[in-house]
Amino acid sequence: MPAATKKVAKKVPAKKVPAKKVGKKVVARKPTTESRSRRVPRLAIRMYRHGLGDCLLLRFSRKGMDTFNVLIDCGIIMVATDAKKKMEAVVNDIAKACAKRIDVVVMTHEHWDHASGFSTQHARSLFDEIEIGEVWYGWTEDPTSELGQRLRKERAEKVKALTLAVRALNLSSSLAAKKRVKGLTSILGFFGIDHKAQSLGVDKPIQKTRDAFEYLMKRRGVKTRYLYPDKPPISIPGVADARVFVLGPPQNEAQIKKSAPSKKDREVYELASEASLATSLGAAFGRVAGVESANGAADDCPFDATLHMSKSSDLYKQLVGETWDAPGQEWRQIEEDWTQAAETLALNLDSHTNNTCVVLAFEFSDTGEVFLFPADAQVGNWLSWQDLRWRAKTSAGVTEVTGPELLERTVFYKVGHHGSHNATLRKLGLEQMTSEDLLAFIPVIEGEAVKSRWLNMPFSPLLERLKTKTGGRLLRSDSDIPAAADLSALPKSARTKFLKQVAVGPNDLYFEYRFD
Repeated sequence: MPAATKKVAKKVPAKKVPAKKVGKKVVARKPTTESRSRRVPRLAIRMYRHGLGDCLLLRFSRKGMDTFNVLIDCGIIMVATDAKKKMEAVVNDIAKACAKRIDVVVMTHEHWDHASGFSTQHARSLFDEIEIGEVWYGWTEDPTSELGQRLRKERAEKVKALTLAVRALNLSSSLAAKKRVKGLTSILGFFGIDHKAQSLGVDKPIQKTRDAFEYLMKRRGVKTRYLYPDKPPISIPGVADARVFVLGPPQNEAQIKKSAPSKKDREVYELASEASLATSLGAAFGRVAGVESANGAADDCPFDATLHMSKSSDLYKQLVGETWDAPGQEWRQIEEDWTQAAETLALNLDSHTNNTCVVLAFEFSDTGEVFLFPADAQVGNWLSWQDLRWRAKTSAGVTEVTGPELLERTVFYKVGHHGSHNATLRKLGLEQMTSEDLLAFIPVIEGEAVKSRWLNMPFSPLLERLKTKTGGRLLRSDSDIPAAADLSALPKSARTKFLKQVAVGPNDLYFEYRFD
């Protein structure tokens, strides 16, 4: 790392305050909240580099008060080495930076690499010691939302079906089945499910992620808020000219289930019967694994219910005799080929969960600067922002703010889904970010991504475009601060400003960027 990139902001000594008497004891007063808030600029964004997973801490300065602290996610991928130790280091640092007070925790979506820090396996005991004001979830978790309830039920059915699929395929000796298991367990890891066959439950698979995800929702004294894109922007108490726009998740099921880019302007949606398909597949895999179906023998078919045929019917017996069991017709037997459906189900489960991500745009209305945090949002979520409109108050009166306008004014972009190919839209995404001050951060460890079978992460064409759009102001968890040569496209003043405002934490634990 070049010497110029090793500079860190000078520490401001805490203000000395005279001791005060408490009864007969004399104790030293802590630094005043005002003196603590002077240590950070208007906004400091701390981006942890602990591994493949999201954890971002935002601290907003408030005059005469402590900083307003927002934590967006806190997790690491399941296959990470020394995961507990790493997450404890992160949470200890958060507690220190926030003086054990977090005003808002944002739980973007139900994936282990975004929520594991709140699990008993990682750092829940440390979070228990931190005061937390509110927790924010997407509207999909709102118990009063009928669509949200249905999506959660569907997700649970898919997780159960995939759990049974792994259990069944592990009984097979074929190489194809073993290979398929590796892909399925990678997806199940997002939901905190152990990949070992003997540890997989049947009726209630162990879902550590859900437990971690709901921790703050169930914690006494923490207010729960559900976020809707069609609601007015949220103000930040004590922070002048700051507000939060909710961009996602979309309130349209078709957009939630759109994870791949359109081809020739044709929209691609999933089957409406996904929930029943997941149930049927789960029952079929359960039969292979020796688990009886709770709803009768007809429920263990890996096909849609409209394609079921009674085994006692004459037509069924005729088909079996003249086709599948007839000499020379062995090629018609699907054997384990039908198990490929589990891979499709797994990909849909992953993508649809990503599209339920909470997406937030923090704005300073006086400067117009926007800070975009899309978590792992994919195509459908991004497309929904184009139609968003809000009526917002300004010093000049009430004005209209749109989704595309927020993208145009974005100066900080937390790159979606660790830089994957379908989590940053081109024309209706990155190309709309036209600010000359744009910088980006990718929470990615490429080696861990490969270990998790996430190839091309980060996606090379996206990486190159990000470097061009930001003038080299691109920070990656697994890389040093860009060298001067990487910033050559920037004016000297912009280079100097960037290097002055970015700092590296002790033991390379985080990057912190400071906006004055």
